[in-house]
Amino acid sequence: MLLRPLRRAPMMLGGVGFQAGLEEARRKQIAARQAALRAAAAQAPKRDVAEQLKDLQALHDSGFLSPEELQMAKRQILGA
Repeated sequence: MLLRPLRRAPMMLGGVGFQAGLEEARRKQIAARQAALRAAAAQAPKRDVAEQLKDLQALHDSGFLSPEELQMAKRQILGA
């Protein structure tokens, strides 16, 4: 009777190790994606702040942005 739990122990531990390996692989994939996005954002041409604000105002005037959304976008562009 004592041997049965001991025989099952390697299988249970193997499953936990496998799951830990999957989680580590997922973390690495997510980190690689984030690094790629940061690199792409750094390489993207920067638009003039005034042009971005004019585009936002045009979107607001046409009704695509609410006043709250306009203010949030302005803060995001200006970094405030």
